[in-house]
Amino acid sequence: MPKKWLYVIDEAIKRIENDEVELGLTALQKVQEHGKDLPDVMMYLAEVWYRLGHLEEAGQLLTDVMAKNPQMDSSLRRECQLLLAEIALDSSDFETAQHLLYECKESGFESIQLDLLLADLYSLQDLDEVAVKYLEQARLKEPDNQDLMAALGNLYFRIGEDEKAMKLLEQAGDESLSMLLTKGRSYAQSGQFEQAYQVFRQALVMDRSSEVLYGCALMAFHVGRLDEAAELVSSLQAVDEEYVAAYPLAADVNLSMGKTEAAIEALKQYVSLSGFDLDQIRRLIALLTQAGRYEEAKEYQQLHDLWDHESDEEQ
Repeated sequence: MPKKWLYVIDEAIKRIENDEVELGLTALQKVQEHGKDLPDVMMYLAEVWYRLGHLEEAGQLLTDVMAKNPQMDSSLRRECQLLLAEIALDSSDFETAQHLLYECKESGFESIQLDLLLADLYSLQDLDEVAVKYLEQARLKEPDNQDLMAALGNLYFRIGEDEKAMKLLEQAGDESLSMLLTKGRSYAQSGQFEQAYQVFRQALVMDRSSEVLYGCALMAFHVGRLDEAAELVSSLQAVDEEYVAAYPLAADVNLSMGKTEAAIEALKQYVSLSGFDLDQIRRLIALLTQAGRYEEAKEYQQLHDLWDHESDEEQ
C-alpha cells in the first residue's frame, strides 16, 4: 500500500480519536473517493469503517472492490470475504456469512480467523456442538493460545462438558469475573460447595454485585459459615433490596442460627415482593403457626389458597 494513503488514513483516525470527528470522517471519505482504484487501500479503509461501527459503509466498499477487481490477489480477496462475513455476522445475516465462509473453506484456505468466524456462525445460532468443532480445529493450529482456550472452555460449559471446560479454563489461567462465576456455578451444581465458596470469594474481591454476593452467601451457608452468610445476605439486601432470591436464603440462614423471628420477617418480605413460590409461603405459614401467630398464619393461608387456585386455572 502506498505510504501516503496509509498516512492519510491513520491521521484521519487520530482526528476521530481526538473528538475531531467531522474532520476525520471527511478525510476518510476523500480517501475513498480518490483511492477507489487501489484495492489494498480500499480494503484497509473498509477495516477502518468497520472498527468505527460503520458496517454498511464497510460492507458496500468491500462489495464494490471485489466487483471492480475480479483479478485481485487471492489473499486480498480472502481478506475481503472474511471481513464481509464478519459484518454479516454482526448484522445477524447468517446466510450471507455462511456463503462467504464456505467459499473460503472450499477453496482450501485455512486459518484461525476462518475457524473462529465459523465457530461464531454456529454459536450465534445456538449450534454450540458444531461451534466447538471449529474452535477445537483452531486450537490445533495454536495449542498455547490462551484466548482460544478460554473461548473453547466457555463453549464446553454450554454443551455440558463441565470437566473439560474446567480443565481448559484453568490451563488458560483465565481468572476473569465471568470465568470465576462460571467455575463457581459448576462446582455448586456438582455439590462441591467448598470449592465453589472459595471461587465466589475470589469473585467478591473483584466485584460486589448482587449476583456475586448471592452466590457467595449461598455457598457460605452450604459450608456452614453462618455468620459470614448472614453478613453477605445483609450486604446483598443493602445493594438491592428487591433481589427476591435473597429473602428465602436469609430465612435459611436465620433458622440455622436459631433466629425464628428474623426468618419469619425475611419470608414476609419475600411475599411482599411478589415471591410466588408456594412452598416458601407454606413455610412461612408453618413458622407463624409454630410461633403462635395464628391470625397472621390464617391471612397467609388465604393468600396461598388464592394463588394456588389461580395457578390451577392457568394450567
